[in-house]
This record gives sequence, structure tokens and C-alpha cells, in this order.
Amino acid sequence: MIGRDHPAGVLRAEISRAVESHGGLVLVTGEAGIGKTTLVTLAAEEARARGALVLGGSCWDSDNAPGYWPWTQVVRALRRTNQGRTHAISHPALSALLGETTSQATDSFTLYDAVTTALVSAAQDRPIVVVLDDLHWADAASLKLLEFAAQHTWFERLVLIGTYRDGEVDEQLMSPLLAKATTVTLTGLDAAEVGELIERTTGAKPDPELVAEMHRRTGGNPFFVEQTARLWHTGSTTTIPPGVRDALQRRMSLLPQPVSDLLTTAAVLGREFHRPVLAATAGAPAPQVDRLLDQAAQARLVISLGGGRFSFVHDLVRETLYAGLDDPARWHAAAADAVTEPAEKGRHAYLAGDRVDPAKAADLLVAAARDASDRLAIDESIGYFQRAAERSENPQRRVMIALDLGHEMIHNGDRPGGWQVFEDAARVAREVDDPELLARVALVAYRFKEPTDAVPFLDEAYERMIGKPDPGRTQEELARELSAFVAKLARDGDDDEVLTHSLWATHDVTWGLGNAAERLELTDELIEVSRRTGSVTTEQFAMSLRWVAMLELGDPAYLDQFHAFLALCERAGMPRFTWASSIDRSVITAMIGGFDEAEALLRQADGLSGEHAYPSTMQVHLWWALRMLRGDLDAIDAMRSDIENSGYSYPGLLAGLVALHRGDVEAARPHLAEFPTKDERHQRWFEPLWWRFRAEFAAATGDRELCEQVRTALMPYRGQWLVSLYGCDISGPVDLYLGLVEAALGLPSATEKFTAAVESAERMRSRPWAEKARAHLGMPLGDNEFHREGPVWMLRFAGRSANLPDAKGLRDLHVLLSRAGVPVPAVSLLDPDAVPSARLGGDDILDAQAKAAYQRRLSQLDEEIDSASLAGNDDRAAALDRERVALLEELRAAAGLAGRTRRLGDEAERARKAVTARIRDTLRRLDDIHPELAAHLRAAVSTGSTCLYQPAERVHFRL
Repeated sequence: MIGRDHPAGVLRAEISRAVESHGGLVLVTGEAGIGKTTLVTLAAEEARARGALVLGGSCWDSDNAPGYWPWTQVVRALRRTNQGRTHAISHPALSALLGETTSQATDSFTLYDAVTTALVSAAQDRPIVVVLDDLHWADAASLKLLEFAAQHTWFERLVLIGTYRDGEVDEQLMSPLLAKATTVTLTGLDAAEVGELIERTTGAKPDPELVAEMHRRTGGNPFFVEQTARLWHTGSTTTIPPGVRDALQRRMSLLPQPVSDLLTTAAVLGREFHRPVLAATAGAPAPQVDRLLDQAAQARLVISLGGGRFSFVHDLVRETLYAGLDDPARWHAAAADAVTEPAEKGRHAYLAGDRVDPAKAADLLVAAARDASDRLAIDESIGYFQRAAERSENPQRRVMIALDLGHEMIHNGDRPGGWQVFEDAARVAREVDDPELLARVALVAYRFKEPTDAVPFLDEAYERMIGKPDPGRTQEELARELSAFVAKLARDGDDDEVLTHSLWATHDVTWGLGNAAERLELTDELIEVSRRTGSVTTEQFAMSLRWVAMLELGDPAYLDQFHAFLALCERAGMPRFTWASSIDRSVITAMIGGFDEAEALLRQADGLSGEHAYPSTMQVHLWWALRMLRGDLDAIDAMRSDIENSGYSYPGLLAGLVALHRGDVEAARPHLAEFPTKDERHQRWFEPLWWRFRAEFAAATGDRELCEQVRTALMPYRGQWLVSLYGCDISGPVDLYLGLVEAALGLPSATEKFTAAVESAERMRSRPWAEKARAHLGMPLGDNEFHREGPVWMLRFAGRSANLPDAKGLRDLHVLLSRAGVPVPAVSLLDPDAVPSARLGGDDILDAQAKAAYQRRLSQLDEEIDSASLAGNDDRAAALDRERVALLEELRAAAGLAGRTRRLGDEAERARKAVTARIRDTLRRLDDIHPELAAHLRAAVSTGSTCLYQPAERVHFRL
């Protein structure tokens, strides 16, 4: 039997003792279907195999069953076997028991003694095993006879085994037996055993989810598992198998009516329920509920979980009781008032149907949805929002619910579904002719649109609320003005729900470089509104974005705000808040230099997210930013597929920055033109990071025009920090990047900027950024040049300038300077378009087989040319001759001097010699006109099969 090794072992030991020594009494107990009869049947088969005589009797659930019915069956079986002494099995009392005589009734003691004597007599010849099944249906006299036999056969080779349902027996009658018996209590199978039983029953291995559901519903009861598995395997829609229902209804029928009524009410609350909530729902005094629950527990229908909580033993009990309700909606309405958890209130309000006012039901369902969202149970949250919209009869209310629903769906990865919700909401707003409602929908939809999307009803909402927009105005401009307009209306009308939506919309369209002060004011108002309305979720988001704005402004008080945010998250104690605090803590911890802790926090956040599919772009960027700040470029390389699969908007931006930090300017260059401008709002999320890339590229290349552009763009934000993606990326002080481009321009003010960057980073307690800025202090100003203007190369180094006409060696050096620290194959310098095989060495370009094929084809061509000429087909002869010439050219290219086969390694060697000679020639020319530059390059440049520019200290050139 599955999961019954221990109980089977107990029975086996009792039988072995009876065979070898003396007997005893064993009682096997458990609920219906738990496997009692199967267990003792297998034990009886083992006993027969060992030579024992097995006698059995079953009790009958009927008022017409005669007294001593199980013993009657035992004695009949004993007589059929002809076991025992003749006088013992022929006792008049046994004849009376079997109805063979009509003489005066025998007293009970005489009967007990006669039955016991007959069994003991038979046990003299062979061991005896007596099995009495279903003792919960036995009459009192049969149980007393069992007690007598057990007491008087201890020293005989006789074992008595009885089974009974512990929830259906008279405890007073059973207690004397329990004192003498070895009791084996069977309970439900565990989940693994349930899975094994399902596979045995259906012939198919179940998946873990099915096993868990089956275990939850059946409590591991083997009969229930088998019946339900067969039912589900056939595809039946019936939820409770008939056999299971009958067994459970039989158990319920034995309960006192008050217990049955209370459990039926409890079934409305769910599998688990709280005693005070049950009392409130049932409208019964707590002491009375306690007494009734005690009786239900004794009947093994519920179990106590502690702390006033109870649970049905399995869902099938609850479902059977629930199916008997005549008016479930009435009880769900009562439960909605009694329960306290938002999710439970929402569930019962929905199931109560029209027993709960639609407006109240919608409010309870919205509260349940927001609670589920805070628990990161996003699918549950979406379901509650959908049911709230379904129950609400007010179209304006339905639209506001739809805004939350669409938001949740998009954050869960269902963008098409969320967008459809917004479009449906806009349609309802038009139908009720409510321009302000349409504006709210348009602003929320604009917050969540894709970069390539437009919000078709944004222009319509703007026109109806404000007026026809001027031609050429962007949707960002319209959204900004419309959000401010709607926010003012909401303030004037004291509508905090609308005001919250409007402030968030304004915050999002305001995001970008230089708008931190405005966003700080918006978060202040959002916090004020959230506290007024009691929305802890809104307060949490606003407090998080408030420290982001303060950090962007370079305000060291951002840390106080950050810690206030953490305290709020801790007080709330919800999974969403713990998750959000883990992310924010990882960002700040990395910024102050705690890289290991920051990584642990990010992993914690990933683990806490559960089903909450927070945007993979954000998740990927958080990891990228941490590793970038740490300088772990190899780990970033390992993220390449994650970045590609995340749908990251500007992967080239990240790749370009990584290339610059590797010193590979040329690899970074193509990404400079990748940043689009078509979606202003989306671009602004990344704008500070984009300026960081441009500043670092300009400084690395010495591009004066780009340096000036960066300097002009960033100068208004001196003292601030570059912060992107709502705080997921902190790129350091603006002064650091001003210092970089000013140093590249050769401006003495660069030192001032680097000093300011160090001081700002130290005020903000950011050790990594302070170190980065400090590393640039004292760096030589970047007035070095190495670039070509037309046919002339403009060279400047160490304060001296020189010009040289174009030469291949100068081009080689320019490539090496642009890729400082990166080895460059000589083959790629000799021929940038060279095939990769040219960089390898050793193998013949043409092997013997290939050369033989060439020779065969040339012989064929000679014959075909002769034939064509003889036939007068001059055009064909000319075409064949051209093919012959081309083949000969290919053979010559693959051969060296004296016809020797050229080897691939010869290409790399030729490139090494040529490039080395070109560079040396250029350095000799520089010795005459710019000895300082020649000496620097000679010391920093190495040539060979790969060439490398690697100065002892970093040197900036404008390339």
C-alpha cells in the first residue's frame, strides 16, 4: 500500500507475535476511505501465508441487523473450517447464537465464554486471526464480547483486529477496548504519495500542480484521491465524485443539527476560517461556537490551527457542505460584513451578488485589488479590478476602475490587454459625454504608451477641455498642459482621486534633465494627497521619487528622505513595499560603495518580485548600472543576451559606454547616432545617461565640436547629478562630465569642475563617484591632437604642433590611439576588410585536392575551347577563354615564388612586416619635426602580428 509502511509493519508484528507466542487486540481507525479495510485485508493475506486461520465478520449499518452479527459470521466461519475441539464449537450457546435452537436465551457471560473458548480451542492447532470490520456500526453487545475475548486470550495464539471510523463511534462503548488495544490511526497520504496513487489509478504521471490541488481537495484520503482522479481523468465536469459525496454526506448526517449548520456557514468562509469571524457570520455567541467546533473537531471534520483559526480536514468536506446551501448569496453578504481582510471582503461581496449594494461591492473589490497588488499578487489584483468594473453601475466609476486595471495589466506584461482597457474606457467617457473623464483616460494612457505609439484620444481630450491645439505641437506638450489643467480642476473640486492621477501624469511628462525641482514639488503634493486619502501605496511611490529628485538636485538631505521612505516600507510590511525598498536600497548602497550588499539586495528584489513582472528594462538596467559602477565589464558582457531579450530601448547606449570604459573608441562611435528623438517623453527617461555617453565619448576622442555641445548642454545644471530611469541609473555629478570635456578642450576651468565633482560626491556620501572625480584632478589638459584635415594630419603634443602629409603609418597610429589599450591585428590595419582567415596561420590556401580540381577544369576548358573554335562558335570560345584566364589568376594568387603554394600564415606575416615598417617610417619622420610625440609613441606603441597603444598614463588626444 502507498504510504502505509508503518501501519502495515505494526499489524505484521502483531500477527508474528500471535504465530510465535501470544496474541492481543489491534484497532485500526480513521475516516471513511482512508484505507482501513485494505490494510487489514493485506495483513490477513500475510497471516494466511504464514499458516494462520483468518476469520472475519463485518458490521452492518441497519436497525434490522441482529445482535452479535459480526460474531455470528466469525463462529459460522469457524465451524466451516472444522477447526477446534468438537465440544467447543458445539456448545449450546453457539447454537443459540447461530439461530440453530429455539431454547431459552443464553445469558451474556455464557455466550462470551463459549465464543472465546471456541476460538482458544481452535488456536491450539494453528494461529487464529479474527478481523471485525466497521465496528462503528457494531451493537453494544458485540463490543462487550470483543472486550471479553481480548481480556481472556492474551496468552493464546489468537489476535483480534477491529476497524472503525473514529468520528462515527460511541466513545463510551469504545473506551474500554482502547485501554486494551494497540491502536493504529490512519491519516491522509502526503503530496508525493498522492501523486503516486494518481499515477497508479490513471496510468499517467500527474504534474506537480495537479498533485497539489488533489492533495488540498482530498486531504490525502486514498478513496477520495482514486475517485476524484478517475473523474478528472475522464474529463468530467462534476466536482465531487458520487461515491465521495455519499461518504461525506453520511458523516454529516451523524452530526447534531447545530454542528452541521455551523459547519455549513463555515463552508462559506473557505477552507480556513477564524472563530470570531464564523461567530459574526452565523450570528451566534462565541461560547456556543466554541462548543460546536469542539464537536466538529472530535468528528474529524475540522482541525484547529491555533490562534482561533480552524480548517476543514480537506476541501471536499467544505464543498459538500457548501453544495447544501439554499441561499449562498445571503451568507456571503453576511461574511462580507464579518471578515476584515480586503481580499476576503471583496470575494464575499462579489459572491453575494445583488445582496450587496453594487457601489459598495465595487469599492470592496477595488480595495481587494489594491491589497493584492501590494502583496505582488498581480493576477489576483487584475481579477478583482475586472470584477469591480463588472459590479459597478456608475459609468464614471467604471472608467476610474479601468484606469487602475489597465495600469496593472501593462505592469504585468499584458500591454495589448491594458491598452484595450484604456480604449474601452475612452469609449465610455465619450458615451457619457464627459470631457474631463476622457482627459483622465488620455493622460493615464499617455503615461504607459510605447515610444512608437500615439494616444489617439489625447488630442481629442485636449481640444474638448482647452481648445484646438496649435499645429505642430507634440503630444508631450499637450499632455503636460492637459495634466496641469485637470490637476487644477481637481484641486478646485476637492477630487483627490482625480488629482492623484493628474499629478502622476504631470510628474511623468515632466521627467527629464533640469526638471528635478518641479518634480520635487509634485512629489510633495502627492505625499500630502496620499496622507489625506490614506493611500499608503501612493505615499510610498511619491516618497521614493522624492529622494530621487533631491539626489538629482545634489541635496545631501536626500538620505534623510531615503530613510523616511524605508521606514514607511517597513511599517507597511507588505511584499510590494519590501520589494520596492530592496530596489531603492540597492541603488543607494551601490552609490555609496557597498557593492556586495547592493548585489545581494538586487537578488532579494528579484526573488521578492514573484509574479510581479516589473519591467525587464528596469531590472536589466539596475544590474548593468551596478556592474558598471563596480567596473565589472566581464559581468556586463555576460548580460548581453539579457539586455537583448528584455526589449531594452537603447542597447547601443549601454554598449557604447562599455566600449568607452574598455578604451575602444571606435567600437563606441557607431552608437553615437543611435539615440532617436521621435518620442520626446521616452527619450527624456534616458536623456541624462545619453549626455553621460556623449561627454565620455567627446573626452575620449577630443572632438572639439562635441565637447562644446556637451559643455553648453550641461552647464546650466552645475551642482546637480545625472539621474535616469526614475532613479534606476545614477551617473554621478554633472560637474564631473563638464570637467571631462573642458579638460579635452584644454580649458583650465576643468580643474574647478573636477574639484566641485569631488566635493559634491563627498557631500552625497558617494565614495565611488568621489574617487572617479578625484582621479581626474591633476590630469594634463587635453590639448593633444592627432587628426586629419584633408590631405594633412594635424599633430599636437606636449605644447608643440606639427603637420604631416597623409601616410599609411599615420592612419595606423590613428587607429591605435582611438583604441587605446586594445590589441589590433596587423592584418586589419593592412586591410580593414580582410577576411578573418587572413589573421590565422599555417594552412595552405589551396590544398592538393583543390589544385587537382583546378587542373581538371583547365584541361576541360582547353578541350571545349578547341571544339568551339572548330565549330566556328567564336562567342562561346571567348567566354570559355575568359573563364580559363580567371582560373589561372586564382592559381597564381594562391602560389608564392617558384610556384610554391602560398600559406594563410603568409598573409599575417606579410601584414606584420608591412604595418611595422609603415609605423617605423612615420616615427622616423616625426623624430625630425616632433621629437616629443615620436618619443611618446615609440614608448607606448608595440608592433607585431597585433599592435597596441598603451601609454603608462592615460593621455587624451583629439582624434
